[in-house]
Amino acid sequence: MLKIKKKSTEILNLLLAVILTVGSLTFFKTRCGADMHCHTANTVITIIGAVLVLLTVLGFVCKGKAKTVLAFLTAAVAVVELLIPGVILSLCMMSSMSCRATMKPWTMLLSVGIAFVSVVSGIMSIRKGR
Repeated sequence: MLKIKKKSTEILNLLLAVILTVGSLTFFKTRCGADMHCHTANTVITIIGAVLVLLTVLGFVCKGKAKTVLAFLTAAVAVVELLIPGVILSLCMMSSMSCRATMKPWTMLLSVGIAFVSVVSGIMSIRKGR
């Protein structure tokens, strides 16, 4: 079985959540005006990204069943984050716009990464409790 060092999943999740939050404010921020739907989507992505950062930081201090629950909660929040651009909140119609060209793919990629790592962390926590 693959040995994964202690706290490596939490560190990876924290890194991904920080990239998601900071990225939504900088390198994949939408360039649309404040009255556009995609600007709202970008704001929600940033807020949920900050929540993911908080959840992953809590993962460092929790133990036992709380750690397992927190891992699966983080995965659920990451899935909601995945659905924000284009499903829950609409984006611009043109595929060349920054919200579709950069914000949506980066948000999807990072959210899937966070969800996957969180599920792995939850499963590892369950197995450790046996």
